[in-house]
Amino acid sequence: MVGPSANQQRPGGPEDRGGSRGSDEPVGAAAPAVRLVVVGLGVEALLLVAVALLYVVGTGEGLAASAGLAVGTAVLAVALAALLGGCAVGMARGRRRGRAPALVWQLLQLLVAVQVVLAETSGSSTWWAALGVAALAAVVGLALASGAVTRALPAVRSEEDGTLL
Repeated sequence: MVGPSANQQRPGGPEDRGGSRGSDEPVGAAAPAVRLVVVGLGVEALLLVAVALLYVVGTGEGLAASAGLAVGTAVLAVALAALLGGCAVGMARGRRRGRAPALVWQLLQLLVAVQVVLAETSGSSTWWAALGVAALAAVVGLALASGAVTRALPAVRSEEDGTLL
C-alpha cells in the first residue's frame, strides 16, 4: 500500500492546527475576546446581585416606597444575574448558545443607561453609575458581536442526532 491510510495521522491535519478538541476542553476561553466577554458578563452578574442586595436591605430598613415592588425588583435582578452567569459559563466552555441572550441584555442595558444619563437634570450623582454601565455594556456588546468571538465559539453539533446544541 502506498501512502498513509485514512486511519493514520497526517502532518498538518486538523489535530495539528488545533481544529480537533475534546468535548470538555474550554477552547472558547482561550480567545482574548471570549475572555473579555466572560469577565464582563461575570462583572455584570455580580453587580446585579449587589443591586438585589441593596433593594432587600433598603426594604428591611423601610426605605422602599413599596416593599412588594422592591422585592420583585430584587428577584428579577437575581434571575438576570443567573442568566448572565449561565451565558458566561457556557461561553467559557466554548458554547455559542449564550451569545444571543447576552447580546440582547447588552443592548437593553445600554439603552436604559444612556436614557438615564440623558435625563439626569436633578444634579444627583447617579449619572456616573449609568455612564459606567453604558461603557461596560458597549465594550461587552461589541466584543460579543465581533468576528473573533464567533470564530472562537463554533457551532457544536450533537454526535447522536446532528442537531445544533
